[in-house]
Amino acid sequence: MPSLNSFETDMKRARRKKRAKRNLKNFTFIMAVLIIAGLIYLSRDAWLDYFDGILDRHEASAVQNDGALAGGNYPIDISKKTHTRIGKISRYWTLFADTTFYVYNSSGDIEYSAQMPYSNPICCEAEKRTLVYDQGGYSFAVAGPNDIIYQKRLSDQILLGTVGPDGSVGIVTANEKYLAYLTVYDKSGSEIYHWADGSMITAVDIEQNGKGCLVSSSYARGGTYKTVVTRLDLSSTENAGETSPIETLGFGLKYLKSGGFWLIGRDRLCRVNQDGGVEMSFGYEYELKDYFASKELAALVFESVGGGGGLVSVISDSASEPVNIRLTENICDIYVSDGTVYILTDSSVAAYNSAGELLATAPLDITYRSFTVNGGEVFLLGYRSVEKIEFDY
Repeated sequence: MPSLNSFETDMKRARRKKRAKRNLKNFTFIMAVLIIAGLIYLSRDAWLDYFDGILDRHEASAVQNDGALAGGNYPIDISKKTHTRIGKISRYWTLFADTTFYVYNSSGDIEYSAQMPYSNPICCEAEKRTLVYDQGGYSFAVAGPNDIIYQKRLSDQILLGTVGPDGSVGIVTANEKYLAYLTVYDKSGSEIYHWADGSMITAVDIEQNGKGCLVSSSYARGGTYKTVVTRLDLSSTENAGETSPIETLGFGLKYLKSGGFWLIGRDRLCRVNQDGGVEMSFGYEYELKDYFASKELAALVFESVGGGGGLVSVISDSASEPVNIRLTENICDIYVSDGTVYILTDSSVAAYNSAGELLATAPLDITYRSFTVNGGEVFLLGYRSVEKIEFDY
């Protein structure tokens, strides 16, 4: 029987042999690269003119300068801020940092700022309004492009909120009588509607003209979650309609330009028509990580399965099947604007059309947490700074 010393000697010999083989392979690869580079350099006169000016035909470029806050300089330093969120409003971009809400112009100048000492601030944006509410607290504020329009402190705890395109705001609270209670405010801050039922309200979306809204209510029955979406007419005390129970836990709603809506659930995405019928139901194969829904597109981000990277499924308001975009990198954030899907990974930000075709991409030197898009400009929120990317496609 072989001795223990003999076994250890054989193992050391095998390791040395494997290491020598690996070193030889690496050396051969490096020499091949050097030889190819040398040949390219020696023959540069034959091909260099062909590439003259090609660097001017880029798809995206990062704006880099001295980093001062004023004068249109990026990156903007936020290294002393602890909790930050980025968004947009009108032609500006916004930053909530610790207890202050900032509105910046494209050049990086502060238009105005306002103190909001919220423990758990959540920002919801529409075209010309931003709602900031203290989830689990009692206060909320509605901001415009040039100032704070109004602020309120409620007697009931805030569960969730939303802001509509016309500036109307929906706030869901919990009180002694109802598990969840919806109050709708008009663009001036006056209460115009109240609604509740016995289930938990999980999402609200307000119609483009501000005359109606959607409310999803979820409950558990028979070991599964069910969701009913109610359509409200804000000028009537009667419900305008509701769906049959849909077997999912709903946590996202978005009106479609066709008059129907998206229902984003924990395990499926449904497209529902104006009559409350489910036209399309897309069941997830993987765990949903993130999503972004617009009136034209829904983009779903799924965790990778069996390795790194992730999957984005894009579904248009008329498609029956999603278009899949598979990436080898971790997906940090996603955004949909004007029918374009923007995807932020650890090392780049890229734009895709609804067919999943790459339109533009820009490499990033550092990792960013989230971003917002305004026109052709992308504003990236990092751990220490805010950067700006300009797309041209």
